[in-house]
Amino acid sequence: MSTNAIAFKDLPLSDNFMFGQVMRDERVSKLFLEALLGRSIAKIEYIDKEKDLSDTLGAHGIRLDVYIQDQNQTRYNIEMQCVNQKDLERRTRYYQGGIDRNFLERGGDYVDLPESYIIFICNFDYFHAGLALYERESCIKSTDIRYDDGSHAIILNCKYQERGDVSNDILEFLDYIRTNDGQMPVVGGLTKIARKLVEEVRLDGRKERAYMTYQMQMRDERRQGRAEGRAEGRAEAYADMYRQGMLSLEVAVEHSGLTKEEFLKLAESKSH
Repeated sequence: MSTNAIAFKDLPLSDNFMFGQVMRDERVSKLFLEALLGRSIAKIEYIDKEKDLSDTLGAHGIRLDVYIQDQNQTRYNIEMQCVNQKDLERRTRYYQGGIDRNFLERGGDYVDLPESYIIFICNFDYFHAGLALYERESCIKSTDIRYDDGSHAIILNCKYQERGDVSNDILEFLDYIRTNDGQMPVVGGLTKIARKLVEEVRLDGRKERAYMTYQMQMRDERRQGRAEGRAEGRAEAYADMYRQGMLSLEVAVEHSGLTKEEFLKLAESKSH
């Protein structure tokens, strides 16, 4: 989620546009993953920045901020979150399903599904426990047997109170995201490079114009979403009136904006 109404010259790394620009630099993404996971990564490849994955179920598109694979084909989706919508568990499940379906649709088999990581960097404490890092672990109930399906979920907390086992480089990176402080002392290469890139983006006129276009697209999508919501609500209201005998089928269909078949299907669903 992007921050609201802020001058481009002050745009923080927590803004989705800025986050995508900075994380597009291979040095930053590679250093971030190595510091987070505690292992060396020989090579990374961007599958696509802010990639849209079509959902085979047709419910929603999945827009991924940063989508990467390494030399072992392990997939990493890195997301920046500034607003707590209280849905990260379900969203993680949905993103994971989209990544897996995308792999299978390209001819892969279940046994070949790659390891995958969904990583949220949150400018708030999602679980309110003060930890810098929350990681999902799965096991068989009433045993210590691990349930290993190759999927991983990590939620980072920029407003941490306890560091736990998190590396200094990651903590420094979280501190910079939280404060947007261009003068804070930094030691690690991750934050040094990220902060330098933030400053370069802010001074790039082409990037500023791209940001303005991005903002307009986001506003258009929100307006379209509100309009679709109003239309859906109107159709449901007419379906209710038809079911209650307040309107004839012909009148209700005419005012609902739906075809007769669509309207009857909606009315039937409302009766359950």
